Amino acid sequence: MKEYIRLIFTFFFSTLTIISSVIINESNLFFSSLIRDDNHQTVSDQWLLHMLSAENHYFYPETDDQGTSIIQQALQLTTNINLKDVRSLIYEEIPGLFTITSEIIVAGEGTDFTNIPIESSPPIEELLKEREVEEKSLENVPDQKQKTPVEQPEKNTVFIYHSHNRESFLPHLKNTNDPSDAQHKEINITLVGQRLGEELIEKGIGAVVDTTDIPSILFERDWKYWQSYDVSREIVEEALATNENFAYLFDIHRDSVGRNATTTTIDGKQYAKIYFVIGKSHENYKENEKFAIELNRMIEEKYPSLTRGIVRKDKTTGNGVYNQDLSERSIIIEIGGIENTLDELYNTVELFAEIFAEFYYHDAIQVNG
Repeated sequence: MKEYIRLIFTFFFSTLTIISSVIINESNLFFSSLIRDDNHQTVSDQWLLHMLSAENHYFYPETDDQGTSIIQQALQLTTNINLKDVRSLIYEEIPGLFTITSEIIVAGEGTDFTNIPIESSPPIEELLKEREVEEKSLENVPDQKQKTPVEQPEKNTVFIYHSHNRESFLPHLKNTNDPSDAQHKEINITLVGQRLGEELIEKGIGAVVDTTDIPSILFERDWKYWQSYDVSREIVEEALATNENFAYLFDIHRDSVGRNATTTTIDGKQYAKIYFVIGKSHENYKENEKFAIELNRMIEEKYPSLTRGIVRKDKTTGNGVYNQDLSERSIIIEIGGIENTLDELYNTVELFAEIFAEFYYHDAIQVNG
């Protein structure tokens, strides 16, 4: 009998605590949480600071969670339920829900939580499969732009690489509409990186493009796809060790969502949209974020529909670092998606190179005083 009374009392007290906390602290928090992604770590640093501040007022300036009560934090600590995030009630019930909780820093036209970049992890064997190319789809896509040779810049300051170098495009692959088939050893995202390098060099900006076949290295080492960033880190570190002038690190990808989210028309011409991805699981991520925000602002000023915005990811939603701790000007640039064509991505690269050149020369003036 006592056990039943204890259970009833515990249930009643817990329910009353939750309801009271909701009413007192924020009447609309369940609705506001749908457009906001608060920290949902199991144990919050702020909870520890809050406890310490009760005994030592020195810690008060360090706490920025004043809108959260002791009861709320105790509930989150013991149950992992955040009353300010209704999704936390079902995280444990729906596997993979954490993958859609990336933080949108800047939302471009048509951007929301339904079409943010999601990291897949295909088997290495799938990546290494031989796939046929739809040759007709490449007829209007020249291998290289026919340009007058330009003088090579004195210094190489931009390093372009591809952690997922076999990411390809369905319109250029034969007899498939399956997104998981959008991988190819030659017709892939490295062509876009190479075109970006050409555009930058033409504008007097020294660029080096790496086209290492990372899946082959993963296969040799018996590593998983998510370890692609470990391999690309070795590549970036070697580049930085051999050239102290590299200040900008661009990891070029294409997204896995469909054409509707990744394509825009500007002056009657088709372009693949750009998405910037920032890893926040290192202490210097804010510098990379400032860099992305400024580039995004400049794009929006000239070509508003070209950018899908900026998303921030930690280790619960991806790699979380993406080698961006190696430079204060390091970002992932997602250009287009699985249903875009190379000519659409090349069109975008031209505009991005134009915008980046404006940033670059202004940045150089600031750096050099």
